[in-house]
Amino acid sequence: MKFSRLPVIVALALAVSSCSLIPEYFRPAAPVPDAYPGQPVNEQVTEAPPLTWQSYFPDADLQKLIEVGLAHNRDLKTAVLRMDEARATYGVQKADRLPTIQGNLAYDRSRTVFSSSQAFEAELYRVGVGISDYEIDVFGRVKSLTQAALEQYLAVTENRQAVQATLVTEIATQYVNVLALHAQLKVTRQTLADRQQALQRTQRRFDAGLDQVLDVKAAQIQVEQVQAQQAQWQRQLATTQNALYLLLGESAQRTPLTIKPLEDLKLADVTPGLPSSLLTRRADIRAAEHQLKAANANIGAARAAFYPRLQLTTNVGLVNSEFSKLFSDTGSNYWAFSPQLVIPIFNYGRNKANLSLAETRQRIEVVNYEKTIQVAFREVMDVLGTRTVIAEETASRARLRELESSRLQLVQRKLDQGLVTYLELLDAQRSVLDAQSQLVQIRQQGLQNQVGLYKALGGQ
Repeated sequence: MKFSRLPVIVALALAVSSCSLIPEYFRPAAPVPDAYPGQPVNEQVTEAPPLTWQSYFPDADLQKLIEVGLAHNRDLKTAVLRMDEARATYGVQKADRLPTIQGNLAYDRSRTVFSSSQAFEAELYRVGVGISDYEIDVFGRVKSLTQAALEQYLAVTENRQAVQATLVTEIATQYVNVLALHAQLKVTRQTLADRQQALQRTQRRFDAGLDQVLDVKAAQIQVEQVQAQQAQWQRQLATTQNALYLLLGESAQRTPLTIKPLEDLKLADVTPGLPSSLLTRRADIRAAEHQLKAANANIGAARAAFYPRLQLTTNVGLVNSEFSKLFSDTGSNYWAFSPQLVIPIFNYGRNKANLSLAETRQRIEVVNYEKTIQVAFREVMDVLGTRTVIAEETASRARLRELESSRLQLVQRKLDQGLVTYLELLDAQRSVLDAQSQLVQIRQQGLQNQVGLYKALGGQ
């Protein structure tokens, strides 16, 4: 038996599978300016190193939290499994480009009754290897589908990177929020202690006949207001910590938080003058482009459906009427070669409609790609546009806090001298508390702005 015919047939099938009807791909032009408006342009900056979270968030305590989140967050785990799913889908589609060689063992028993009432019975054993319904990809239909599956897999891979960047950003943001709430609680506790001392002082003066009952009530109101504010900060802190631990995928007992002043949390800065073209390194933009390429490949598959499809079935092996003699020298050899040409003639416009559908989906992906770039450009502009304003407001709030603190000290001295009323002291204390709280808030917003820049510029 000449088994050499099978490799020759397979080689011939692979040789003719080289045609492709996929349209030539051109990346759409980015519908955004080359530079960010209002930002300094550095013409020498044409590229930048990858913006990794390790380099952008150098704080050791924050890095530990990010590492925990990357290891245990359930959304990220789901994204990794989606990537495995897409890889398996691509593997299945890729396998269709190669013939599947299968072994087979068959037994046939038949009985034939002739008109003369004579009957003839026969049995036959067969064993062999062969190819079943293999499509010789003359016009690249299977190749186009494989290319589309590959691009889908690459898009899912980029989506996983986008999920990671979002996770890192959310962990950093929630950690900033936790530190800010602790700072607010510190300010509130100190203010509450001062107000309680002031209430005790006012009560003593009232008992001595120096203050009126209205002053005592005002002091009590101030204490209650600060206590209510403290309870509000504590409630917000509890919910914020819960949100952070949900991102980490761990409990508070396993991952304790390190609390520090907001000023001690340092983040990296970004070189000014980066061109907007660097947005293409964002994972969501790369994913959108892979989706566009997949839609482009599907057009090739839809085009190939208009052309004939060549399918091949072949088999070689041994046959004998007795199983014991099947593998002996008395066994008989057999082979079968069955090419089939399927020509589309009339299918009610299905192929034309599928091609129109593929082309429409490709145009949709072009629009989605352009919109993704526009959204990314807007996010960067939102962050960059507020950086200078936040910095100016932070400096102004810091000066205001110092002025209010100086004013409070002056009012306290004048109150001791009997030159001002107690209500003026309460007003000065309230102003100091507001100034301190607003300074914490603007510092929190500044850190949140820096964290947002990491994601907007395509952090990895």
